[in-house]
Amino acid sequence: MDRKTRNLRPGEEKKHFDMLNFCFQPWGDEEKWRRHYEQPNFRATQNVVVVEENNEWIGGGTAWFRDAFVRNSKKTKVYAAGDGYVHPNHRGKGVYSTFMKSLNELARKRGASLGFGFISLYETPFIALPKYGFVDAFYPLTYVQILNPNKFLDFVFAQLKEVYLPQRFEKLTLKLTISFKVLKRNQEITRIFQVTKGNLCEVNNAVGNKAKTDLSIKADIGTMLKIFRLFYLKKKTLPLIALSNFACGRLRIRFSIRFVKMMLRI
Repeated sequence: MDRKTRNLRPGEEKKHFDMLNFCFQPWGDEEKWRRHYEQPNFRATQNVVVVEENNEWIGGGTAWFRDAFVRNSKKTKVYAAGDGYVHPNHRGKGVYSTFMKSLNELARKRGASLGFGFISLYETPFIALPKYGFVDAFYPLTYVQILNPNKFLDFVFAQLKEVYLPQRFEKLTLKLTISFKVLKRNQEITRIFQVTKGNLCEVNNAVGNKAKTDLSIKADIGTMLKIFRLFYLKKKTLPLIALSNFACGRLRIRFSIRFVKMMLRI
């Protein structure tokens, strides 16, 4: 086995873009590429690491560098590791470890004093990050006020569309209803999704209402965000928290026999 890492070469940007979409299925469109890879002072050929094995491109990752201001306005360089991917035929063979070690070494050479690794909806193996020197970062308790629930939920639903689901959930219909208050008036937003090729695709409410709903979830915005957070972080406490909110009436769930069969893989 001849495995090596190298920087992205000039002219390979399109191949890197195609590999991201192939491995993540999908990663994103050209607009997302421009936001991530056409930033000022960013060069893909200096920041993207490619892993090759026997001259075959099998994985890679990207390092983004920033200047961060710490106490007393002192400046330090930090980096964030992201867009790590492994070709499906080579998963479970240590490719992720290979490019993470390479990214950390690149960051050290560039003078970074801190590195950040963020979990994502693509099941980034954040549990493994401590092997590469990462530790949990805890933030002070923060309160937020959602000023525009419709716009905020559009963002949340957009993240849901990037979740990949197993084949057994194909054609499942999910109905989400979220309630919230605006100027002390109760309002609701309902969105209907259908699983297509492993992804949650939003369907027109008129069309979705005609289709048989396999799973219906209704909750207030605070409860739903807590559930989304636990799901996003893959917390083992998710079933317990969901059951507690269900018992208190803050979370309402209805499901079909078809959904039960999907869960049981019948």
